[in-house]
Amino acid sequence: MNKIICFTIVSFLVFSCNTKNNNEITTSSSTAKSIDTAKSETKSIQPEKTDRILIGPKIEGDFDGDGKDEFAIITQTKQGEGNPVEDGTPDEYTISFSNKELKTILIGCCEAQLINEGDLNQDGKEDFSVYQAPMNGTVYEMTTYSHQNSNWKQIVETFLIPTAHQELNNEELQKRVFLENNTLYILKEDPNDENYRLIKKKIELN
Repeated sequence: MNKIICFTIVSFLVFSCNTKNNNEITTSSSTAKSIDTAKSETKSIQPEKTDRILIGPKIEGDFDGDGKDEFAIITQTKQGEGNPVEDGTPDEYTISFSNKELKTILIGCCEAQLINEGDLNQDGKEDFSVYQAPMNGTVYEMTTYSHQNSNWKQIVETFLIPTAHQELNNEELQKRVFLENNTLYILKEDPNDENYRLIKKKIELN
């Protein structure tokens, strides 16, 4: 009789442990699924980008919405002379495209980088920003363009980025213009903060 009781108790304990482990596995699987869903929802805020060239003096993107990628390329089209601040002439740079039907954009002085921003205004065409060095000093400029009615339109007007001699890396540049819940924002330095704290500013699309 005692053997039967002991066997029953042991069996019950083994069954309880197995049930607990199964419950933990189910909970863990459910949690993982919810995390994956959250990641997916976050990605959907801005069109997912592939391993194309997305930042630099040459980038790829479907800027005219024809379903085909083209290259946007920054080239120096004029060599400056002397110091532009002291009656010299500055260099000139131009953005041209591998699709010759797209008009070139004269961006003036000085060296710049392009950033593929994805489809910010959700019109089926990818937009891009220009991050450009100043003629003198350490305050850079950023402007965002969209192709509309066969012309280039600034959908984010030029805003200043004080660098204090600190180079912004690619990840930092790609975060400066972004979509959040289908609303366009930029990150810019707070001029009232001595440490230039970044603040989020909403951009109205016309």
